[in-house]
Amino acid sequence: MKKIIIAGFGQPVIDLFQSLKERFEILGIIPDYDRRAKFPFFYDFIEVQKLSILSFEAIEGLHPDAIIVVNYNKIIDVSKIKVPYLLNIHIGLLPVYRGNNANSWAILNGDRTVGYTLHEVNEVLDGGAIYYTFSYEIQAGETYYHAKKAMNEDLADVLPGIIEKVLNGSIEAVSQENEDFIYTSKLMPEDGILRDWNYTTEEILQRNIIFSKPLGTGLKMIYKGEMIEISKISTIPNYKVSKGLVGAVVLKNANGSVWIKTKDTAISIDELIIDNKCLLPATLFKIGQRL
Repeated sequence: MKKIIIAGFGQPVIDLFQSLKERFEILGIIPDYDRRAKFPFFYDFIEVQKLSILSFEAIEGLHPDAIIVVNYNKIIDVSKIKVPYLLNIHIGLLPVYRGNNANSWAILNGDRTVGYTLHEVNEVLDGGAIYYTFSYEIQAGETYYHAKKAMNEDLADVLPGIIEKVLNGSIEAVSQENEDFIYTSKLMPEDGILRDWNYTTEEILQRNIIFSKPLGTGLKMIYKGEMIEISKISTIPNYKVSKGLVGAVVLKNANGSVWIKTKDTAISIDELIIDNKCLLPATLFKIGQRL
């Protein structure tokens, strides 16, 4: 049985441990930071599982076959780590999307295919050779929740076997050298607030995919100084690209939805949440009103 160490923090480490424990001897965990006071559940898990808390500087005598990195938020100095395999689980599809919130930025760039990548860790952040990718195409009406669910299933059911094959030398890595890429930055909850409607309909849908609950903090708007969650939106078939007053309510429907003019077409706002109560937009907004 191969010996591994997991480097990272939080629920992703717990989930990875659960999926790998039957195939590998797990020697311990290397957290990125000491956050015991804020996240006691993580350290409680380590204690229950009787795992050692390690550091990259204190693993020489353990002779692990691999270190698997997930949700580790510090730069790793690979020049000081001597293990046969140093692998990272990157939540995003390499070689293009490197950095934080890679899948969200893929969506914001108009790409509905997201996923995760298993790759070597080298001196270039997220630039190491690729062993495996899992991709999921977000369908109409779905949000990032559906993609994340599919990724979690693959991480649990497929990835352990992939790692085993990598450590046995039966999967060859594919270099990212000379591949085009971008680096992405962390998104914040406030990035999900529509402060005006000067977006294309597709751009608003993209933000809804990313920020929708339960994974996100909700797509929101500000109305009369109050923060309102837009809990359901949809496209409007056959609405032509056209000029108009961006943010104007152009129609109220019998089903309680309203249509709002966007930068290019219009979008249907189907449900709002105010003070944890669902509200039909047509009870709040009037035709011609500017939002």
